[in-house]
Amino acid sequence: MHFGKIVKEVAHAQGLSAAEFSEVYGCKEQEMLLMYEQEDWKSGDIKRASLALEHNFGKYLDNALPFDFLNTPLKGDKSEYLFTIKYPKGKEQLLKTWLSKMAMIAKAIGLEIGR
Repeated sequence: MHFGKIVKEVAHAQGLSAAEFSEVYGCKEQEMLLMYEQEDWKSGDIKRASLALEHNFGKYLDNALPFDFLNTPLKGDKSEYLFTIKYPKGKEQLLKTWLSKMAMIAKAIGLEIGR
């Protein structure tokens, strides 16, 4: 999944040029053009684009766990850790099971889970 292309398509569907979207997003046009070329985005950038375009880009992520980038208020000082998991085709169900268990453990120890 190429997040840069997805975000670009949504912005263009809303009639926003790269310059206009970069103003709403809060960066320079050149930075936005570079982001459009990036396949992987940090979850913070996905959330920022979701808020700027009023479009939940979380729906393009794993369907097993609901990602809602529009309705999650930021609370206090937090850090974020993003990682990528590569797995063999055909092992999707095992990955989803593992992720749901890891999410339950994270919530149990007080971590905030977002997509």
